[in-house]
Amino acid sequence: LQKQDKLLTDEEILELVDLFVEAGVKKIRLTGGEPLLRPSLATLLNSISTKHPHLTSLGITTNGLTLSKQLPDLLSSGLTHVNISLDTLHSDKFVHITRRNGLERVLKAIDDTVDAYQQQLGGRSMQGKVKVNCVVMKGFNDNELYDFVNLTKNKPVDVRFIEWMPFAQNGWNNDKFVSYKDMLTLLQEQHEEHLSGNDSSGVNNENGIDTSIFKRETDGANDTTKWYSLQPSSVGRVGFITSMSQHFCNTCNRLRITADGNLKVCLFGSDEVSLRDALRMKKENENELSEEDLRLLVHMAVRGKKAVLGGHGSSQGIKDADDNRPMTLIGG
Repeated sequence: LQKQDKLLTDEEILELVDLFVEAGVKKIRLTGGEPLLRPSLATLLNSISTKHPHLTSLGITTNGLTLSKQLPDLLSSGLTHVNISLDTLHSDKFVHITRRNGLERVLKAIDDTVDAYQQQLGGRSMQGKVKVNCVVMKGFNDNELYDFVNLTKNKPVDVRFIEWMPFAQNGWNNDKFVSYKDMLTLLQEQHEEHLSGNDSSGVNNENGIDTSIFKRETDGANDTTKWYSLQPSSVGRVGFITSMSQHFCNTCNRLRITADGNLKVCLFGSDEVSLRDALRMKKENENELSEEDLRLLVHMAVRGKKAVLGGHGSSQGIKDADDNRPMTLIGG
């Protein structure tokens, strides 16, 4: 945990939101650490949604443990999208990686969020509203892929499988890495096991997966996810974030600001610019740093973005450099 005075205040977050929305940003997501631990989260969301009603997305990424309790206030404050991090559907594994009980609470949070948005939208499309993010690791949860996919059968939920990425202190190694193509193969095998020998022959696409099982959907512009749907009639979608095996650096338009106010133009890069310090300098003495200076600072940081994977070239290059923060200090 970082000291409170090192973290961005609500006022500073709102000032940065104003700056980026004026520059054309249309989607804002509050991540963490864990955003539900911020006592003022609902108030902060309300301030953002009230001042910027034309945002296309105002979301959070959360572990979901206390989401059900806070959900009514968050929705009434303008929350439009929820990403829930969940790496296993097995209680014992959940306790192992989180060091606490709570799987049932997270699953309930998924259902509660879906129900709330369905009621709010009254039959309009739920696509993208609720996402479940699962980081896949060999020997830990790679045997659960089809169980996760089954969540999309009857719920308008997007399940996204994420390739395990190297960050400080996460113990990344290639032996536990499961690539996008390997995930597709595993899904095919696990589906056939569920069918118990029934015919599932279809037409193979370029990824070698049976299109009678998984249909490749159209990805959005600048999308970080490759989308599929379970056939014949799933309600939700299945996605793959392929940062390591098939990076999307040339179309990525994401910017991250850490809880302590550092701008990261690439998830995998170690270069950071302290917007917190700039904001506080501006507040103390506007003659030293103006609003235009702040915009120029962001512009120069974006211009300095490396072409591929933060300049490291590959997953092994990222691991070997070992110069990035833990993901918990970046925000999902």
